[in-house]
Amino acid sequence: MLELQDLSVELDRRPVLRSLSLSVAPGERVVIAGPSGSGKSTLLRAVAGLAPVRSGEIRLDGRPVQALPPGQRDVAMMFQSYALFPHLSVLENLCFGLRARGMARRDAEDRARAAAHTLDLTPLLARRPRELSGGERQRVALTRALLREPKALLLDEPLSSLDTQLRVRARAEILKTHAGSRAAMLLVTHDQSEAMALADRLGVLHEGRLLQLAPPRTVYAEPANLFVARFLGQPAMNTLEVQLALDGGLWWGETLLSRRLVSPPAALGRRLVMGLRPEHLSLPGSRWGREEGPGAELQATVETVEPLGEQQIVWLNAGGQRLAARAEPELRVGRGVSLPLRLALTRACWFDPDSGEALAPASGAARA
Repeated sequence: MLELQDLSVELDRRPVLRSLSLSVAPGERVVIAGPSGSGKSTLLRAVAGLAPVRSGEIRLDGRPVQALPPGQRDVAMMFQSYALFPHLSVLENLCFGLRARGMARRDAEDRARAAAHTLDLTPLLARRPRELSGGERQRVALTRALLREPKALLLDEPLSSLDTQLRVRARAEILKTHAGSRAAMLLVTHDQSEAMALADRLGVLHEGRLLQLAPPRTVYAEPANLFVARFLGQPAMNTLEVQLALDGGLWWGETLLSRRLVSPPAALGRRLVMGLRPEHLSLPGSRWGREEGPGAELQATVETVEPLGEQQIVWLNAGGQRLAARAEPELRVGRGVSLPLRLALTRACWFDPDSGEALAPASGAARA
């Protein structure tokens, strides 16, 4: 098991990680997502022994390792910059870690060739890194890390340079290869699809703080705060500032959304922020957002439609508020049309407008 306890890191006297704690069980995949500058790469470098730890502890199999040099930690890291040996061929790069651990050359080459075949590297095995494209170098670095079989596997933006088809295949290869491994995998990315697809548990990092760590579906459906709600999701969660009246009614400006909420998320008379994912807004004739239970309606005007193949995103304006709704690709929606927009209140998330923290989270939500 990989365990981080109250880990803090400073670079040039600037806090980068702030009292971060998490654990990754053997065979588990924990993915940390966050915007650029949130501290994702620094987190991996600290675990690998490449960034100084100001305070806190890093344990691997119960043994503190923060004082050990990188070579004695039994971790493998795939760098965002790939860090391939320029004087070695692709095959030699793939075999390097296996040979360093004492594997016979023939066995190492057989394993490397089998892994290379999966990620379309076979025609490239005799080439040097300088002869490869960025995506090809990234595939070599990913394959080398997967072959290493360490106690902890650290992946820094492993798929960022791959095209769409190779990214899907590489995700599947990571899942397949790691399924039989006992390595604790810690992966960082800014790509939400990658994070959701690969994570057993998903963490959101912002300004060096781990805001939430839970199964991906929990983080998506029950965000711990407004930052998580707005960061995760394409498009982001719609948010409306509403008023919970003393009689239990819910108002958005001059519009009455509900005469009485059955289970008010906060004390009556309070201001709240209500969050709804685009799939919980329903257009006339659409199946999306048709939830059982109480709902609300707003009059909205279609601003633009964004076709995405298997679905379309309809951008609307309701009283000056821009909202996004999902719809079937075959649904005809005209720009400039005014229509009733149904809100599935049973799927709403509620937040304090001042602190941004979630109110009354459902059971099972995990916080960092």
